[in-house]
Amino acid sequence: MSRPFHVVVAFLWLVSVADFVSAREKVGLVLSGGGARGFAHVAVLEALEANRVPVDYIAGTSMGAVVGALYASGLSADAVRQKLLAVDWNATLQDVTERDERSFRNKSFEGRNFLGLDLGVGPDGLKLPLAALRGQKLALALNELTLETATVNQFDQLPIPFRAMATDLATGDPVALAEGSLATALRASMAVPVVFSPVELDGRLYVDGGVANNLPIDVARDMGADRVIVVDTSSLRYTTNELTSVVTVVDQLTNLLTRRNTEAQVETLTETDLLIEIFPDSITTSDFHRAEEVLAIGRKSIAALPDLFSGFQVSTDAYVAWRDARQAQVLPPTLAFVEVISDAPRTSSQTIANRLTIRPGQALDNERLKSDLGQIYALETIDQVEVSVVERDEQVGLSLETREKSWGPDYLDLGFNLEDSLDGNASYNLHGVVRATNINPLGGEWRSEVTLGDKTRITSELYQPVNYGSNWFASAIVGFIREDRALYEEGVITALYSTETREYGFDAGYSLDTRGEFRVGFRQSDIQNDLNLGTDSLSSTVDDSRYFIRAGYDTLDSFGFPTEGIRVLSEFSIYDAKLGATKQYEGVTLDLLYPFYHSGRTTLVGQGYAGYLFETDVVDVTPRYSLGGFTRLTGYSPDEISGRHAGLISLIGYQRLNEQSVFPIDQPLFIGFSLEAGNVFQEREAIRWGNTLSGGSVFVGADTAIGPGYLSIGRTEGGRQSVTLSIGRPFAERN
Repeated sequence: MSRPFHVVVAFLWLVSVADFVSAREKVGLVLSGGGARGFAHVAVLEALEANRVPVDYIAGTSMGAVVGALYASGLSADAVRQKLLAVDWNATLQDVTERDERSFRNKSFEGRNFLGLDLGVGPDGLKLPLAALRGQKLALALNELTLETATVNQFDQLPIPFRAMATDLATGDPVALAEGSLATALRASMAVPVVFSPVELDGRLYVDGGVANNLPIDVARDMGADRVIVVDTSSLRYTTNELTSVVTVVDQLTNLLTRRNTEAQVETLTETDLLIEIFPDSITTSDFHRAEEVLAIGRKSIAALPDLFSGFQVSTDAYVAWRDARQAQVLPPTLAFVEVISDAPRTSSQTIANRLTIRPGQALDNERLKSDLGQIYALETIDQVEVSVVERDEQVGLSLETREKSWGPDYLDLGFNLEDSLDGNASYNLHGVVRATNINPLGGEWRSEVTLGDKTRITSELYQPVNYGSNWFASAIVGFIREDRALYEEGVITALYSTETREYGFDAGYSLDTRGEFRVGFRQSDIQNDLNLGTDSLSSTVDDSRYFIRAGYDTLDSFGFPTEGIRVLSEFSIYDAKLGATKQYEGVTLDLLYPFYHSGRTTLVGQGYAGYLFETDVVDVTPRYSLGGFTRLTGYSPDEISGRHAGLISLIGYQRLNEQSVFPIDQPLFIGFSLEAGNVFQEREAIRWGNTLSGGSVFVGADTAIGPGYLSIGRTEGGRQSVTLSIGRPFAERN
């Protein structure tokens, strides 16, 4: 792999230039797969235009299919380059639903730190996805790239007839896709086995065309090409010493799968054909951030042989006529209808249709379509959405065919939280949730959760929208919580209780989709406090039954390290004797997180928390408020300071250390600080700034695949210090 590039040319003149112009042979362009190395294909397109080489047919595989499809759609080489470089390929090739596309309800469960394994569960046990990534971001990007040809369903009708190579997963046979949605065909051609989910078309599953035919020369000839220009960007094989990472191993396996069929196709070339091999040194299939570098290598390799295309050139007039004919642009159509076709037995077409903002009478708008598709994927039950523009009764409309996850519709989610003071005092919780989604046509969900560790929690909730697409909902919940609770005095534990809570309740409310929700309801709660150690100061039984009004608003762009948006949570509770409450009183809480400054890699966040009881004679522990722990008066133990009223303000700052991730997936690293002031008060009269405590910390953090993690050193104004490792529970979380 020492050569930066290698170019092999094999062609002979058969006729004079004059004869070639008057009776030109049809030229086919064949573009191989190769992942990020496929950006070199753009350099070939630029050279074809510079040398006046018309192309009559295009066949491509994987990234070669993407480049070829754009050129076949009538775009110039420069327009193809601009479109491809505008895509954030690293984000596209990940499978994470953007936080601003997730429902507020799903955001509210992030503190359980679910790992995103997305396991299916059913009577036959656990079911796994067909690949590591569903490719939803890739599908969105391909829909955007091919918007100009959204009305074309037969690829022979493109300005240049086109074929995308795929592999039938059941038979292993190569398949040249020639009709349907161009974006879906490209997605199938790029579906690397195990990495991306197969694409289902007409009841068949398709994966990356490189598995069966990475260099479809035969397909171009079958289309009608007399001569072919073939571009191979398949990498050279790695040596034993070069196989040093997961990336190179996967790359090597891909090479081994594709190289044999590639060589078989190359052997079919004749003396009239042109073979171009561009092998960028050290560029792996996943190095999409090096697109400009790959393009430069391609240009350099082509420039090394200035007469490379001389046998394929036509006159200026002939080329201009060909170029003008193929570059006729198709305007985005005005939609006469919008339809949703769903094969999902538990995700109704109406539920999906209500997520759409595209309406009949509007021109097809790519940004609106992209947003709508994001909303559909945010349901987290849909695996694929095939978008196509169809014509019926001389009217053009938009069709969206959705397919539910094959391993659903019931799922198992796992997660954990860890907080360790590194002095032998550690707490942990393991979480498991079973979600039965779309249990009825209205989109109801049954969610059951088990938490084990320092806190045992068993809850089950039935969540039910009241109508198709309605923002109004109702829910019923039942739960059991058992936890150990320590009471402190001047930093020393004076009592240790085992507390058990049994409750049930009913809520009704209104959802603001991704941004927030408002709900009212009641909880019937019975609490048992059992003294394990120390002086007994709590009632053994407490009834905490209450009515409540709860409102939340959350537009943060990240759970662990937000840079923009705001999060506000508030609740007003009435502990009512009519429900059985031990005491009659009211309480209110307010929780705020606001990133008010972000520039470059630096972010400053304001945090506030307040809890207040309107009655002064409440003695029992519940519902008192507490502070202590990371960014909640760092230096104090978690929940060390408790009382009837609480207040806290914090300034948190952090800076991202790495512009690009040092891991195969994006895992940003941070260094930061916190400054905190607050206290918990027993009496209203004590609520004064002069009675506040202060603390602060410095920390390093990472937004990892298993949740946000922090290693902090904290100190209080009294000189107490702490070193804490926390995983899975960010400073934004309070549960």
